[in-house]
Amino acid sequence: MINPVEVKIAGEYKLFVRYSDGVEGDISLQHLRNDFVYDFIKDPDEFAKVYINEKSGDLYWPNGANLCKNAIYRQLELKCMMKRLKIDLDKL
Repeated sequence: MINPVEVKIAGEYKLFVRYSDGVEGDISLQHLRNDFVYDFIKDPDEFAKVYINEKSGDLYWPNGANLCKNAIYRQLELKCMMKRLKIDLDKL
């Protein structure tokens, strides 16, 4: 089973996530900043409390908010593939 092994803050509304199979990269959560469930990410100190849940492997915060490890993995996998194919996301 592929699980995240590292998560850390990579900037404003961004996380760096590395998985057990080597897939890694930054993921932006900016689109969640206006969702009341994720309103806490506007506070850098609260956002920095992200951790990997040992049981599920999902990303969690102490307030119970979470992100699915599989959804993040698929996004990073796609970004890595696009990078290998030299597709510039900013030009799409």
